[in-house]
Amino acid sequence: MASLSLLVAFFFSLVLSRDSLEIHVFAIGQADSQLIVYPSGYSILVDAGETTSASMNCKKIADWIKSILNSTKVDVGVISHLHQDHVGVPFKSGFWYLLETSGISFGQIIDRDSGVVKSNVTDCSTEDDIDWHNVGSLTTTSIEWVCYATQTKLVTKIQSNRKLASACSNQITPPDVGASVEIVVVDALGVTYKNVLLSGDHHTESAPPSENDYTIALRVQYGDFVYSTAGDLDGQYSRGSAYYYHDIETSYKDKVGQVDVYHANHHGSDHSNNENWMNTLKPTVSIVSCGANNNYGHPTLNAMTNMNVTSKKIYLTQDCNPTVTDGFVDNTVIVNDQIIVKYNKGENYFTVTNSIESFTDTFDVIQDKPQRQNCD
Repeated sequence: MASLSLLVAFFFSLVLSRDSLEIHVFAIGQADSQLIVYPSGYSILVDAGETTSASMNCKKIADWIKSILNSTKVDVGVISHLHQDHVGVPFKSGFWYLLETSGISFGQIIDRDSGVVKSNVTDCSTEDDIDWHNVGSLTTTSIEWVCYATQTKLVTKIQSNRKLASACSNQITPPDVGASVEIVVVDALGVTYKNVLLSGDHHTESAPPSENDYTIALRVQYGDFVYSTAGDLDGQYSRGSAYYYHDIETSYKDKVGQVDVYHANHHGSDHSNNENWMNTLKPTVSIVSCGANNNYGHPTLNAMTNMNVTSKKIYLTQDCNPTVTDGFVDNTVIVNDQIIVKYNKGENYFTVTNSIESFTDTFDVIQDKPQRQNCD
């Protein structure tokens, strides 16, 4: 009987073994969440967004994590920036739910340095209760997140393992040979507009920078394969409803360099994915996380046009904006499911599929990519 148990355990381990880098881009509507898993099992959850204040995408995300990893332990959680469709709703859903309610645990949480609750505050609830560090436009989400994540008088599961993202660092350390995950930019560090740094506290200005400007951008590598994911990083100076978008992409494009797969910035918005950025990254495949018939027109004609220049295929999590995407029907794939990228180190190709493998597309890995600018 003991030998039978060992045999079952052996075959079970074979089923769970992983010999490729896997990137799971979850289909959660007009929101973002993706799980990156190295062959060693080292895992990185980037964002856990909610489509509305009432949605509970987090429950599906927790189930997917458990199913994919066969574990409740994620090595690293990365919060790209403090919008509801990326971090969720504090004290209800998103990352808060994963940390405090779902049973999922994280080795560390990488967060941007938006601010901290003032030391004399016992009940954080407003923007005045916070010392702001790097911030522009504020939302209820950003205020509540800082209250949750930094108020030492609260008993939470995040405070013991929350780390502030450091640009050009290797805080995320998969043990696999040939693996690296680099934080290319955070908090718009070093970027100026009219000789004024975008980093710092701008929340009292009449038209402050967008929260998107402060996004954490990651460059993920395994062997020759390179992947870029950068939340809602902006790539154009333009006016929003009560804030300004700024071009962060152009300042950092050369530090990312050429990639094989690109996760579109800001769901394929008009003020991201700019021509300079796309002409440097030159992805073979682009992926857009967006919601069906969303109110933002994502992905936009401009974003699709720029991605289409080099991308052999553009995969969408849902049928988001057919008015635009129908014009790119020859190389656009509406998946309506997880989009899964797989790459085996040493191979000269990677694949794109979905959760039930109803299709599998194969692409060449770009060899001898141009030397990128050092990130320092």
